[in-house]
Amino acid sequence: MKFLPTVSLMFIVMGFAQGQMDIRCALEPLPVGLCVNRIVGYTYSVTRTRCIVYESRGCEVRGNFFASRNECEAKCRPATSFRDNPFTFYLQRSLTEARNILGRLFNL
Repeated sequence: MKFLPTVSLMFIVMGFAQGQMDIRCALEPLPVGLCVNRIVGYTYSVTRTRCIVYESRGCEVRGNFFASRNECEAKCRPATSFRDNPFTFYLQRSLTEARNILGRLFNL
């Protein structure tokens, strides 16, 4: 009887140790309240393994919601090292640099 909960707990701990650091990254964003305020931010997509833009209406958003892309990536994006996957390492680094340059050019 104690075997299944123990194995489940081991898989959960291993998943957090290998990738995501913050438990919020596995949750869905949850708009709260009946306000008509438009809230724009970022949420981590597990299927896309990156932070994507999230828009909602409400008083606030709880769960997997971050005000900036940098905050979202710092909390949720798994670390990619050159040793593990050299192509992905260079691709992500290039895309981040391009996003930063475009952001400075267009004041994003």
